[in-house]
Amino acid sequence: MIKNVFMKDTNKSPGKKAKIIAFVHYKGGTGKTTSALNIAGWLKKMKQKVLVVDMDPQGNATAGLGIDIKTIDISMYHVLFEQKDMNQIILETNSGVFLAPSSLDLLSAVINGNSLNDDVRVLTNSLMDVENYFDYILLDLPPGSNFLMINGIVAAQSIIIPMNAGIFSFETLEILKTLIIKVDEEMQVKTNLQMILLREYFRGWRYRKIKKLLNEFLIENNISDVKIFKVPFSESVFKSQMKGMPISHYAPFSGIGRKYKKIAKYVLANTM
Repeated sequence: MIKNVFMKDTNKSPGKKAKIIAFVHYKGGTGKTTSALNIAGWLKKMKQKVLVVDMDPQGNATAGLGIDIKTIDISMYHVLFEQKDMNQIILETNSGVFLAPSSLDLLSAVINGNSLNDDVRVLTNSLMDVENYFDYILLDLPPGSNFLMINGIVAAQSIIIPMNAGIFSFETLEILKTLIIKVDEEMQVKTNLQMILLREYFRGWRYRKIKKLLNEFLIENNISDVKIFKVPFSESVFKSQMKGMPISHYAPFSGIGRKYKKIAKYVLANTM
């Protein structure tokens, strides 16, 4: 049962602020949504209060938590473009993970070229209404360098980059790096790269080659203290998404379930 009673069911903790993590890549199809949902699910099982903010007009995070995007009346569109409060749109899903859903209105806004009047902090300001209610806020950002992605990078304290073990996913890291540097310089925002999740679509020498290139990229750009996790391909993830549940709730003892549990434990240990 989905409940839109966020303010009644969630206790506010004065002085506490959520850790805000953005899942970012310039390229689409790298596993941003999958990573955000499965880490969120395990953090919930680790007794954390978690909010997933679906900033992608496709609404995959919304669907992945069991919500039909076509049934959404009020969403991130209304927060970003109509100054609605975040607490008005948040849903509690069956997994216990809270969701700020996307909607078809957000898709229309992007297609029609709506902007936020260059306000790169509208999401940051909106999250202030709810950051005392949660331990973690995970931002599922769309690909590309549009205003939705930039707002997410500005709002986040740290970022996680999911990527495929493929050459195109690796090559677009340079574009992403340039964008992050620009955000840092122009917005005076310090971006902390916490983790890279490297999805293993290819075994053997091709995977090893991409990992080698990735390590060289980090060294050349003086990027240190970044944890790289290998994430194997699994049909269980696809099945869990069809059921509208994180892997932590659908198949927690599967190989991929245990992998995401390990990743979530790392997030928990390094963001306290």
